Amino acid sequence: MAFTRRKFFTAAVAAGGAAAGFYGARFIEYLGSPPSTPWKALAPDEAETLDALAEELIPRDEHGPGAHDLKVVRFIDWQLAPGAPYERHLKTYREHLAKVKGMPATEVEKKYKGFFDLVLGHVKLGYWGNPRHGGNYNYGAYRMLDISGPACTGRDVPPKA
Repeated sequence: MAFTRRKFFTAAVAAGGAAAGFYGARFIEYLGSPPSTPWKALAPDEAETLDALAEELIPRDEHGPGAHDLKVVRFIDWQLAPGAPYERHLKTYREHLAKVKGMPATEVEKKYKGFFDLVLGHVKLGYWGNPRHGGNYNYGAYRMLDISGPACTGRDVPPKA
């Protein structure tokens, strides 16, 4: 009985699949359980405070979605993560979010002008930026204006629903 290419490739794929299953399970055990929070840099209470502030800065109305709907806080969190562009601002966020919890945006602007300006700039970037960076969920800001935004993974903005 001859060993054909077809038999060779079938055996190779079967062996590769078995190895991937065996070592894949071991790798998952090695990694441990999934994280207890979806946040990369912020604590859950910090994210909640920032989300309330962001939603007050860009609220949902009859014209379009708000900052919460477009996951602006996820954008900021991703950018504050270790090795990300805003990592240098994480300490500022941590210090100020503890101070401004429950405070309206107008009061935050009066008491902590520098922090307010930082947050406002990041909220705008998360609202209008490319969705691949974590904000502007489902192209919501672009759909609101009925414009074609930057392509994401080679696709244009989906048409309005």
